[in-house]
Amino acid sequence: MRAPDCLFCKIVSGEEPAVKVWENEEFLCIQNKYPVAKVHVLVMPKSHIVKQEVATSAKGEFWGKMMPAVFSVVHELKLDQTGYKLVNNGAGYNHFDHEHLHVLGGTKTEPGGVT
Repeated sequence: MRAPDCLFCKIVSGEEPAVKVWENEEFLCIQNKYPVAKVHVLVMPKSHIVKQEVATSAKGEFWGKMMPAVFSVVHELKLDQTGYKLVNNGAGYNHFDHEHLHVLGGTKTEPGGVT
C-alpha cells in the first residue's frame, strides 16, 4: 500500500531522492537528511504503515519483521561494535505518519542526547 502524499512512500518509489544505505524486499534504510549524530539513518517499511496500526495489535507481525531489518542495518554499519541508539518518535514528536525507526551512532558519546 502507498499513500500518495507521503514523503517516505515517494522515496521508496524513487519519486523523491534519498541516499539509500540498505534494503531488502520489505524495508528500506536511508540517511537522515537532518542528522543529529555522525551516523543517523531511518529504517522504514516499503509499504505505508502508520504508527497507529503498529501501536495496537492490528499489525501484530510488524515488529517481528522490522527489528531484524533494523539489526541488519546496525550490523552493516558496524554500530554493533561501537554503540548505537534506536529512537521511535510518537504522540506529536513524529513528523511523518509512515512508521520508521531512527538509528543513531558513530560517536564516542551517546548520540542525539543522553537517555
